[in-house]
Amino acid sequence: MATGVNVASPACGDGQATCLSANQAARRQRIVDAALALLDRRDYERIHMREVAEESSVALGTVYHYFASKEHLFAEVLVQRAATLRSSITRSPLVGESPADRLLDALRRTLGAFEKRPQIGKLVTRLAASDDPGAAAVLNRIDEATSEVFLGVLEGMEPAIAARIVRVVEAVLDSGLRAWSGGRLLISDVYRMLEDAVELLLVPPDGPTQTSTETQTATSR
Repeated sequence: MATGVNVASPACGDGQATCLSANQAARRQRIVDAALALLDRRDYERIHMREVAEESSVALGTVYHYFASKEHLFAEVLVQRAATLRSSITRSPLVGESPADRLLDALRRTLGAFEKRPQIGKLVTRLAASDDPGAAAVLNRIDEATSEVFLGVLEGMEPAIAARIVRVVEAVLDSGLRAWSGGRLLISDVYRMLEDAVELLLVPPDGPTQTSTETQTATSR
């Protein structure tokens, strides 16, 4: 799924955003925006790169100058969509007094973004199975960015324990998202899965949210 992501690649070449002039960066962004607009109208599999070129008013060769493949382009679409999570949190702070409540709010917002744009969820599932190296690299950036947000929610907890908790909830989110995108689960089921995961990881049976010390002890057993 998402976060303050730097959409620029750390390396120059192949039309990467770090090496572009203002006009080139604007053109590249127009291509990404066109891809997202097309994705809102139909499935990823039915979109052709030529249509992206037409939608963004550039030549097909220009699209391929900035993005080596369709998978690479749409992975960049995902990066920019993921960036909205941190923006959302900045505009409207997470709700809840406990880490469990705030983590659940962050997870709900992440899933809610997919619920509003189901095609994005399908795209995540599709690109996760891609063998395109450009797409894989971009998806790794998304994973790192969303993990950073979730880890920030657990600030104050022992880092190794917080990282393990985040890995688990992200796995639940990922599996739920795939099942929902494939029509095997209702979105309400995925919300419930996330609630269960957070409760099991952070809330003891007697009710109050675990303190950092309690969580570390319980998780290390």
